[in-house]
Order: sequence, then structure tokens, then C-alpha cells
Amino acid sequence: MGIETTNDEGSASEIIAEPEGSVSQDEIDAMMEPGGSVSQDEIDAMMGFNGTSGAAHSQEETASRVPEQEFEAVSPPPGKSERSEVVSLDLLNQDRITRSRMPTMEVLNDRFARSFRVSLFNYLRVNADILPLSAQMQRYGEYIGKIPLPSYFVMVSMAPLRGSMLFVMDPYLCYAVIEAFFGGNGKLEPKIEGRDFSVIEQRVFNKIIEHAVEDFSAAWEPIVKFRMKVLRADMKAQFVSIAAGPETIVGSAFDIEMDRWKGHFYICFPYNAVEPFREQLVSGVAADQSDMDPTWKTALHKDVQNAQVDVSVLLAMKDIPMNQARTLQIGDVVTFDRAPNARVYVENILIGEGDYGVSHNHYATRLTGYRSLNEEDILKALRFKREGVDDVE
Repeated sequence: MGIETTNDEGSASEIIAEPEGSVSQDEIDAMMEPGGSVSQDEIDAMMGFNGTSGAAHSQEETASRVPEQEFEAVSPPPGKSERSEVVSLDLLNQDRITRSRMPTMEVLNDRFARSFRVSLFNYLRVNADILPLSAQMQRYGEYIGKIPLPSYFVMVSMAPLRGSMLFVMDPYLCYAVIEAFFGGNGKLEPKIEGRDFSVIEQRVFNKIIEHAVEDFSAAWEPIVKFRMKVLRADMKAQFVSIAAGPETIVGSAFDIEMDRWKGHFYICFPYNAVEPFREQLVSGVAADQSDMDPTWKTALHKDVQNAQVDVSVLLAMKDIPMNQARTLQIGDVVTFDRAPNARVYVENILIGEGDYGVSHNHYATRLTGYRSLNEEDILKALRFKREGVDDVE
């Protein structure tokens, strides 16, 4: 409570400042009217005229010292619902993975920048300084929305991985490439907005993208060996979309400066496509592709062991002329010579021979000899299965 002494003539007079959160006199008068439901003790407690205020303050200090792990057991304040403290959690939201850094991506981008610099010099005969700016995960819609238009978007396949990736040349880089390729001096300001790229300009851009695709594949070879192929190109992102707006992508940006020109080059691909290699991308070590990943080896072995295959056994076989086969009717008996061994097939591929008999009241075959498989047998069986031919021979 503050006290100030002043008046018009400088004489002392008291002006008592009301404490913060106090009750006004009008409210007190209303509560003191006949029939009021508030007692004098409660009014005194609110005004702080007794020790109740100190007790309340002590209780607040005690509550503030409650350990954090005990907060769950403390009941919410009166008038405040417990439901208001509940925060919804979307398990399908991919934002949970967008905070981790991928040091290996920075190494791969630096390797790509060095190779791409040489490719640009060989094609344009201009020295280019390429600086990797960022390699981060974010939503596809936010990433594309930051790229100025008209840019040149090229969709490229990511075989053997699923999905497609996007190579983007922003309008300033497109202008720089055109000026460098056709011998411009770079003194005129580029007119970016309201123009489309001609067929000749797009051919030049496609050649630049082809070099970028080759250099990107070479840079990623320690992680995965890409078999990339250009699918289509356009000047509008919606026609070459590689993911939905909320989906998470891995985006990289490069600052390219060539003499008097400067622009940006972008590369992005869906995070789901490279998620199997997340450990390598986060670890900061670009492992050699020849090193076998024990995690994938174990998973592959488990899947192969649990695979369902069709097994058939050929007990006997007889060749008959076509004219005799045409006379066969239902109920006719065809005699066979007893074969010494039964042939065992898996998915129409001969794997060996064995003895046939009875085991536990069921017909059974015991494999006595195993046949080594070759690539020709497997390809033949796959072709028959694709064509719907059921032929074990």
C-alpha cells in the first residue's frame, strides 16, 4: 500500500492507494445490504484486516514449492476445468522428425556442389561459386511457397527408391544461365515477372539439370546407388508436385554465383523415401555402400523365412499321343509306371528329388537330393507365373 502526501498548497493530506485486487467500497456496500450472503468475517478476510491474508499467501508459497512430478495430483483451481489442460496429440503428424539435423546431408551437398561446379564450367565456360545454404526437413507446401516464380521445376525419378525428387532453378539462376550461355554482359536488369521461357532456353536448362542429376547420383553413391531419370519439367510447381502440402520433405538450397550473375538452385525429395537411411544421414558418416547394414540383413532374413511359397510334388508323368488324349473321358483310368523318385518343385522351380510315402496318415515326401538353382530357372518360373502358365517342366 503506497501513501502520497500532497494537495494544492503543498500541505500534507493522505491518499491511500488501494491494493491490487481489492474490493471497491460500492461492492462492499452491496454485500452489506440486508439479505446479503457475505458475512463480516469474509469481508474482513478479503480486505486483509486479519491474518487470513497471510495464511492464504503462505498457502500459495507452499503450493509453489510442490515438486513438478506432484503437479498431476494437485486438483485444478475452482472454476477451471481439467479438460482445458489436455493437449491433443496427432500421432500421424510428421513434425516430430523435423527437428533433427542430418550432418551427412551437409557432407553430400558439399560433395554435390564441388562436382556441379565443374559441370557448369565445362558446359558454360564460366567459373561458378556454389555454396550449400541449408539441408533441412520441412513441409512441402512451405518449401515450395518460398521459391520465387517463374522458376524451372524438373521432376526426376528416384529408382530404386520410391517417389520422385524435384530440381528447381529459380528465375535469377535461369537468367544467369541464359546470359552466360549466349554471351551476355550482364549489364541489363533481368525482367523476371510476366515472361515464360522459350523452347531454346528450356533446352539449355534441361542440359544443366542433366549434369545436376549425374552429380547428385555420384554424391549419393556411398548411401544409395540411384538410377535417376528425368520425368517432366514445367514452370509451375503444381504440375510437377512430388508430395502433398503437409508431407515432410528434405530440402536443400544452393547459392550459385557466376561472374556478374547470381541465383539459387533447389533440390528436394520426400522424407519417406530416404527414411530407411535415416541413421546414416543423422550419424554424420557416409558409410560405404559395400558395407552390409546388419539391421537390414536381419529384417530381410526374417521376411524371407516368413515368406509363403507353393510347393508341389510330381509323382509320375506319362506322354500320350494327341489323338489318344482327345478320346479320354471322365472315369477313364490312365496307367503310370512307378517312378523311383518324386520331383519337388517350389514356385514351379525344381529344387530336388525325394522318396514319397506315408507319414502320420498323410502322404509325404522326403527330400533326398538338392538341385542348385541358376538364374535361368528363376527367370523362366517368373515368366510362367506372369503369363499364367502352370508348367513344372
